[in-house]
Amino acid sequence: MGTKSVIEFWYKKLNFPSKYDEEFYRALEEIVIPADSKLEDYDPRCEDGKRNLLAYLYFCEELKRRYEEKGIGEDVLLDTLSDLVVWTDVWSDLKGELWLGELYWLNFHLGMRLFKLGRLQFCLGKAKHDAPAHGLAKGDTVVEMHIQAVGPLKREDCLASVARAREFFAKYYPEQPYKCFTCHSWLMDKKLDEVLSPDSNIIRFRNMYDIVHEQPSDAILKYVFKWDTTAENLAQTPATSNFAQRVKERRLAGERFNESLGIWRD
Repeated sequence: MGTKSVIEFWYKKLNFPSKYDEEFYRALEEIVIPADSKLEDYDPRCEDGKRNLLAYLYFCEELKRRYEEKGIGEDVLLDTLSDLVVWTDVWSDLKGELWLGELYWLNFHLGMRLFKLGRLQFCLGKAKHDAPAHGLAKGDTVVEMHIQAVGPLKREDCLASVARAREFFAKYYPEQPYKCFTCHSWLMDKKLDEVLSPDSNIIRFRNMYDIVHEQPSDAILKYVFKWDTTAENLAQTPATSNFAQRVKERRLAGERFNESLGIWRD
């Protein structure tokens, strides 16, 4: 297949919404992605959102080859690459036109370092903090867990996802033993107890971890509101849910939320 055919194939394969079709096909005609383009050579600071999308769709073909070489199924490949659609939605909403951003993050997916296995995403990484009670030292290999912003975060789905991840890394990466599963996220913040009910999916998810480190952060604003929301523009940003309204009121009153590190309870 030629370069354009490869890009179009992955656009269709990943089921991009038809609302992007007109802009996508126009970009496909106007923007040239060289056949020798490689992920490692692409500048993740590129501010041409349409070029970013075409290039990263093109890189999917090489990733598919690497998955096949490793013996990892296409179901994992497609589930992992679904984040291309998620981040196209986020950035297109932000820019008002077809746009792909968040390339540093997506390099984990396209670089075959992160895998979506059921509800959660998993990536081999290094511990950034000591946790003596868990026998964890800074620099130890861990499996980092990430939460794609799609659908509810049900406890049973998360448990199934972790079980699947254990089998996945044992089968495909047996040469890389790890100490534990960790999650560093605004979802780990204990202060969420003050704005969510105890039976909320987020609280139930957080309670499956031991929290070992906290740091003040406004990351929650990007996920609860639009991606460009900051403490400075929060007052002008509409809250679209009761949860968002409570977060907004507390942050505007001067309260801080956290990003916290949790260790999965085996």
